[in-house]
Amino acid sequence: MYAYKGYEKYKKEKLATLKPKLAGIENGQSPKTLFITCSDSRICPNELTSSEQGELFVIRNAGNTIPHFDKSNGNADAATLEYAVKALGVEEIIVCGHTHCGAIGALMTGVDANQLGTIASYLSELNELRELSLERKMTGIETIKENIKFQLENIHSYDFVQQAMSQGKLKTYGWIYGLETGEVELVDCEA
Repeated sequence: MYAYKGYEKYKKEKLATLKPKLAGIENGQSPKTLFITCSDSRICPNELTSSEQGELFVIRNAGNTIPHFDKSNGNADAATLEYAVKALGVEEIIVCGHTHCGAIGALMTGVDANQLGTIASYLSELNELRELSLERKMTGIETIKENIKFQLENIHSYDFVQQAMSQGKLKTYGWIYGLETGEVELVDCEA
């Protein structure tokens, strides 16, 4: 198993020095940031943010999406958002898209619903983004940035997010991570 070999290396090289830290967080967590990013294997949230165990709460999925409140019933990512804001009291939410996003690429080029039915259904939730991108003749990177804005709008549709923001307890940010450079660009998003 490839992953287990990685674990063995982790155990040999890092675990001993981490044990005191792990013992200190075994009974709870208090991360300051909810980091929402793509499932893409080329993004390492903890490395990118120089954070350790217990410091970053993470949601990962294809295209770094969060459903609008109206479509959130029973959604695991919406439940995680609620937990992060209401139970953990995170102080910031970052939606981090990335260059060369396969989900956005598939949205724009289409997928064969007969072969990839679940993906086609998932991407159909982003049809408004697709239509906007085609209408404005947006580049791929512009569409990725617009997706970040769409996801922040969805996050802002939750009353508990609005309440925390109005009380000055929560801020939201959009990032785009350049796979080819490792650089992060802030995406201008109105709250």
